[in-house]
Amino acid sequence: MGIAIGIECARYLGMGAAVLSAGGGSYPYLEYLGTRELLAERAPVNLVPPDSLPDDAHVALVAMVGAPLPMFERFADPAHFVRPVGVLARHLGITFDAVMGYEIGSMNGLIPVMVAAETGRPLVDADTLGRSFPQMQMSGFAIAGLNMAPIAVSDIRANDLILTRTASGKWVEELLRPIATACGSIVAICGAHTGREIKQHAHLGTYSRAIRIGTAIVEAQARHDDPIAALLSAERGRALAKGKVVDVERRTAGAFVRGRARIDVAGGGQAVVHFQNEYSVVEVGERRLAMVPDLVAVFDSDRGEPLGTEALRYGQHVTVVRLPPLARHVTPKALAVVGPRAFGFDFDYDPSNDEVNP
Repeated sequence: MGIAIGIECARYLGMGAAVLSAGGGSYPYLEYLGTRELLAERAPVNLVPPDSLPDDAHVALVAMVGAPLPMFERFADPAHFVRPVGVLARHLGITFDAVMGYEIGSMNGLIPVMVAAETGRPLVDADTLGRSFPQMQMSGFAIAGLNMAPIAVSDIRANDLILTRTASGKWVEELLRPIATACGSIVAICGAHTGREIKQHAHLGTYSRAIRIGTAIVEAQARHDDPIAALLSAERGRALAKGKVVDVERRTAGAFVRGRARIDVAGGGQAVVHFQNEYSVVEVGERRLAMVPDLVAVFDSDRGEPLGTEALRYGQHVTVVRLPPLARHVTPKALAVVGPRAFGFDFDYDPSNDEVNP
């Protein structure tokens, strides 16, 4: 039985997707406004379980690729994100049966809802990452060695192109990044995969997880309860540090925003949160309390909302939270591309902090 994503559910989804973005984006307010307007004119989007898909179903996987910052300067245009779906369908000579997101993170959690609403197709309760990661080769599809091409790419003007063949998931990343940069750091993409591939290699149930997380936070805010306590009641995890941001360092390197935030911890000591688009490592004193693929979220302690790396500012009162990694992210094969060394750190993942999520 599927979930109907209407206006209120989309609000919960956006909040939960912001948590699962691991700092890759704050609450996607502009995307929520666009989704709300669209859903006010159309029927709710049907969120369907992956096991309901026939093995030979054609599923359109969609996302925004590029830098989040330019999206703050314009409303997300549903027609823009639908366009590569049509481009790829015509190229392959098929009709898509359903829509799925590549990444359940911030704006990329709501963009597939827009596409599903515009096309009248159901949305699959799954994604390829299980959270946000900064690179395409970190996708479960790429880790499994699945061919991710062809992929259609559309910018906000009138440029469409198709990557007909790529050597690997890493080459998808290497090709898409300069294309996105040339197109103003915003492109819409669409790939095509079968129901069988999704059931075997996608991270299942991630949309319903995001809705569950978002519901807990939004309802706690409405009751004036502690949203972080509500999150940790809904999800296993723990708060690592609470205090005031005293310094934020950012630099652009290799098409990514890298840096760290220093937090003076209430009661003494300092926490350092490293990031590469998403949060990657948390150190408190001499101890590493979290590291990728752990899911790190930084909350504004006053408003109880997750903050993306772009929103960190001096003087904010924040709480740093760690949620356990997904079991599929801590296999040796996955850790090679989503573990600390893949983010430039000279140490391996330490699994002793907590158990994993299934």
